Amino acid sequence: MVCQKCGRNIKDDEASCPYCGKDVSQNINKYNTPNKETYITIGDVFKNFILKSFDSNGIATLKEYLIIIIIHFITNVLLGVFGLNYINTFLNIILFIPICTLIIRRYHDTGLSGFFVILYCTALLLYTFSFFTSKEAIKISLIIGAVLLFTVNFLLLIRKSDPNSKWNPYNGYM
Repeated sequence: MVCQKCGRNIKDDEASCPYCGKDVSQNINKYNTPNKETYITIGDVFKNFILKSFDSNGIATLKEYLIIIIIHFITNVLLGVFGLNYINTFLNIILFIPICTLIIRRYHDTGLSGFFVILYCTALLLYTFSFFTSKEAIKISLIIGAVLLFTVNFLLLIRKSDPNSKWNPYNGYM
């Protein structure tokens, strides 16, 4: 197995890393993946989201992704319903890079390249361009394209985690 802290190979039966001293006995099972007993709390999700806002390395679990995306969606809907579009736009500009890095880490967890974040960015651009056209046919086709790309992106991101993903830190990725 690989130590999460220093990245060196250690024996599977080690309780702690002989090189850096990190306790590894509780987090790894014989399949070299996190144990089912290792629960991630909502506090951990927000902490990871904030701390990894500009870091696309590693993975994001499905739970991490869904909690952040659902809260982001609900916030967008509520701000739109109450007519607070300027606040909504400001919030979306601030969260653009953190959401993109979360999506990249989620793609890594599913075993796909983070380059697939281009689907999300393209969908966002199509949706944004739909506001700047006056022709209804173009506006509708841009929105339909954006919805299709958002749907493909979402379906790819809710796939099962790939324990053999080359980006998984449990597989030696640093």
